[in-house]
Amino acid sequence: MTPDPTWKRFERRIAASLGVARTPLSGSSSRLTSSDTLHPTLYVECKQRNRLAVYWWWRNAQAKARAEKKVPVLALHERSSHHALAVISWDWFVDLLHDQERMSRIVESRSVEP
Repeated sequence: MTPDPTWKRFERRIAASLGVARTPLSGSSSRLTSSDTLHPTLYVECKQRNRLAVYWWWRNAQAKARAEKKVPVLALHERSSHHALAVISWDWFVDLLHDQERMSRIVESRSVEP
């Protein structure tokens, strides 16, 4: 049996961090979803490349944030777009997601009539 390609291991790691499985086959080839994970509410598109320009900006923002004891957030925008993207570390995203899920459960449990 040949080892999984690195992109497939990356998709598995991302899915596991969300508490779900990787989508079988290759995302868009699946009958379940074209997302790379089987998360019920998040559409996750995993991309792995040898180099991504955004990492240079990210490392720069991380170093400056660390010096000021702040959390780095990289905001990206295309000139012709009305939208911006926020880039944060995956671990921080997962922590925020789990915090939000915990808060939702607390709110739901308090709103249930006895």
